[in-house]
Amino acid sequence: MAQGGPPPVLKTEHVGIRVCDLDAALAFYRDLLGLPEFDRVVAESGNTLVLLEMGEAGYIELIGNPNYEPMRPAGNHAGIQHLALLVPDLDAWVAYLTAHGVAITAGPSSREWPKATAKNCFVADPEGNPVEFFERRLHA
Repeated sequence: MAQGGPPPVLKTEHVGIRVCDLDAALAFYRDLLGLPEFDRVVAESGNTLVLLEMGEAGYIELIGNPNYEPMRPAGNHAGIQHLALLVPDLDAWVAYLTAHGVAITAGPSSREWPKATAKNCFVADPEGNPVEFFERRLHA
């Protein structure tokens, strides 16, 4: 750390996603995507918080409350645009998702970056949040 600079950020610890239907969100993230449930608690606010493990990437925190308003339609507003999940084989994920009735909302597509080739596709979780599946192949 340079003198006077900020202390280090180690990694993303978790991403919080507010959901109206916790059961549907768990069916998607835990059951369909295979993210194991790590912990669960009911907060003082009445929200049910569920942490799902993503290995070295940290956790997804589902924040369940049936009184949340549904997500507003996509548009040109500021805020988090999507959650991206790094996968080793995009084609395998596309086949798996479609076999389980999950609609691919964009892609699959491929893009050349200076240091890598990237392939991706998008789906929507049960609340309408965009989830990107992203495969990166670094150039030699």
